[in-house]
Amino acid sequence: MIQSKSTLYKNNFWLLALEGTFVMAAISFFSSSTIIPVFINTMTNSKQLVGLTITLGSFFMYLGRLLIGPFIPHIKNHAKFSTTLMFMTRPILLLPALFIFIGLTKASVIALIAAYAIFWLCDGAVVPPWSEVLANTVDEQRQGRLLGWQMLLGGLAGIGNGALINILLANPQFDIKLAFGWIFLIGGIFSVLSCVTMSFVKNAPHPHKTGKIDIIGYYKGLPKCLKSEKDYGRMMGTQLLFLTAAMCTPFTILFASDQLKMPQNMIALLILAQTLGVPIGGWMWGQICDRIGAHNGIKLAGANILLIASLSLLAFVLEALNPIIIMLPVLFLAGISSGVWSCYYIYTVQVVSPESRPSCLVLSCVITLPASFASYIAGYILEMFGFAVLFFISIILTLIGMTLAWRLRPSKTVVGEKNALEI
Repeated sequence: MIQSKSTLYKNNFWLLALEGTFVMAAISFFSSSTIIPVFINTMTNSKQLVGLTITLGSFFMYLGRLLIGPFIPHIKNHAKFSTTLMFMTRPILLLPALFIFIGLTKASVIALIAAYAIFWLCDGAVVPPWSEVLANTVDEQRQGRLLGWQMLLGGLAGIGNGALINILLANPQFDIKLAFGWIFLIGGIFSVLSCVTMSFVKNAPHPHKTGKIDIIGYYKGLPKCLKSEKDYGRMMGTQLLFLTAAMCTPFTILFASDQLKMPQNMIALLILAQTLGVPIGGWMWGQICDRIGAHNGIKLAGANILLIASLSLLAFVLEALNPIIIMLPVLFLAGISSGVWSCYYIYTVQVVSPESRPSCLVLSCVITLPASFASYIAGYILEMFGFAVLFFISIILTLIGMTLAWRLRPSKTVVGEKNALEI
């Protein structure tokens, strides 16, 4: 029995929201802002390795999206393709917990780095076909809300994660290694549930290419998107600067422990503050995109980075003040910042032409690829020059990005102009 269009839209909205909820929940248990820095720093005492791990995640995400690009126009069933790719890679997040439980602590660090990289490789490859399912089966005015629901509900699981960490780290009698084992196990289970949920998503009929795939020709044609989609090009410049400026965010938790010498129970409280920020930010960015436009969301994303870096610098100056007063808002804002990607994503999906959308999503990876190395560079800056220099650099980059953000036009204006030209 063929489903009506309205039924397909309704079912896919909540299935995609639930799939995203599970994967966001999984990500919260492998947070690059808290869990990974604390775990790797605890096990190896290497900030460069922390930066390298986060860099590998970013790099492989971009690589996955870049590699899948030429094949997207030839995929007949985007939903089925996405599901298959998820089942092939996402369960690997269970691996670090397995090594911890059998007592191979050092191997668990290697397993975490490998699993983290492979997970983001899959995520990068999944985004273009998943985006086609979203664009073809969910109404435009509800797309931002769908992403908001994903981050809100997934973030609620993150709150449970933060509460669990708060209990485990605040109890000196509990083995911290086993604590991380349980954290990674729960995150891995959520990642498997995301695959199962995606298997129920229905695909919408869409035109697709047949015949030979011209891989070289595809990549050669990508730069044309910048010429034909000028508003998208302006946004990408802003995104590159903001992504690079945000390199300070994963290290704010280490700033609190290493520089401000905050005890473990306070660090656990900061992690909880960060996880509280995730669902609030997820809901907030989705609402902002739908109500006042993704272009304004991008401006607020820059302001958020500016506050994180500026408040952290302020903690240097106000040494007599209890650092928890400043660092709680900083980590809360770090949690909120985890959802800003939806502003860039929604702006891209809305302003570019449907025929250019898959190519633009791939081109985004090429343009922002240098930012994937920012976390490793940040780790190097920390070990050579300290936290103050890192925060200062982030502030400068954010201010430059803000000047570009104010030039972004509303998506409705861009779409209106395109529709007028077609008439």
